[in-house]
Amino acid sequence: MGYVAKRLIGWINTYARPSHLRIISRDLFRLTGTILPARDHLRAVMEWLCRAQDATGCGGVSRGYHLDRGWGPPYPETTGYIVPTFLRYARWANDDNYVARALRMGEWEIEMQLPSGGIREGMGDSGEPVVFDTGQAIFGWADLYQETGMKRFQAAAVRAADWLTENQDNNGSWSRYAYMNIPHTYHTRVAWSLLEVYRLTGDERYRAAAKKNIGWTLAQAEGNGWFRDMGFTRDEAPLTHTIAYTLRGLLESSGYLEKDERSGIEALVRKPLENILLNYRSTGNLSGLLPARLNRDWKSEDTYSCLVGDAQISILWLKLSRIDNDLRFFEAGSQLIDRIKATQSLDSGNPGIRGGIAGSYPIWGKYIPFAYTNWSAKFFADALILQMECI
Repeated sequence: MGYVAKRLIGWINTYARPSHLRIISRDLFRLTGTILPARDHLRAVMEWLCRAQDATGCGGVSRGYHLDRGWGPPYPETTGYIVPTFLRYARWANDDNYVARALRMGEWEIEMQLPSGGIREGMGDSGEPVVFDTGQAIFGWADLYQETGMKRFQAAAVRAADWLTENQDNNGSWSRYAYMNIPHTYHTRVAWSLLEVYRLTGDERYRAAAKKNIGWTLAQAEGNGWFRDMGFTRDEAPLTHTIAYTLRGLLESSGYLEKDERSGIEALVRKPLENILLNYRSTGNLSGLLPARLNRDWKSEDTYSCLVGDAQISILWLKLSRIDNDLRFFEAGSQLIDRIKATQSLDSGNPGIRGGIAGSYPIWGKYIPFAYTNWSAKFFADALILQMECI
């Protein structure tokens, strides 16, 4: 088939199918979808994640559904941290089917693990292991071990943690086997994963390595709450997605530290979340969503939103509202969740769209355009469960 014919078929698949046109038209004219109680949106997004898993036939969860290419291959990094969402939902819904699905994810992740303990980048089938992806796989194995007591999940988590500690820089960062071979402050989620292994094993090596990374990250903080190197590269304003990775990793890791250290980290996390809240209140062109990227002054000129970042920031606001008993953060988090709900199609005849959460709003935004990603769905589900727990 010639190049022109392939492009034409791709164009038809992307734009001409009725289910695709409906979404594109909705975002073009800034129409809003139905906003129902949280449990209805939660059920829909979890069913979408089940279809994403079934689409691969291997136990891993599909990267997502693209309007042009359909369902993508399984994705080790995000499958790893989707496991805890399935286990949490299984308890919430009293449905053991989600435990069985989480077990299949964990077994598949073990198949993908290299003898060194690491997890490869991307689809996990070629190339070198990557620090961030390896840390995210740990979350699934650690929760599965806690849920089932099956030693193979603990063993996989320990192998991954050993690989991470062996490849940590002396200053606490990770630059070897890191994306673009540069250290990132969003590696706080890797530090958090090491603390999960410390919780399971009591091995102080993992806690010490995590504290070294947290210490390096805190040294990157600036006076207005900004942290250097939150983005994928050093020459770009970071997405709310990786900003939230950084802040969530710090906040969750602080729970393993002494009281004075925890209070100091909470104060450092509070400052950027206050600044993001100010930005949120002043943004009027994104249907109540955050701009996709923020610069070091907490400003943006973006006219699209990164929906996974929105979900992650809503989680952080809800968590901060619990810590501070501050209604402002609960209200902002709930409002942001409602705006994400309005982008979720609950009645599409296309199973790749129904219940899913897109990469961007509008759907042609620069972050994973014309696609529904499994990590957007995962963090939206987490946000909905947390919101219901806070009420």
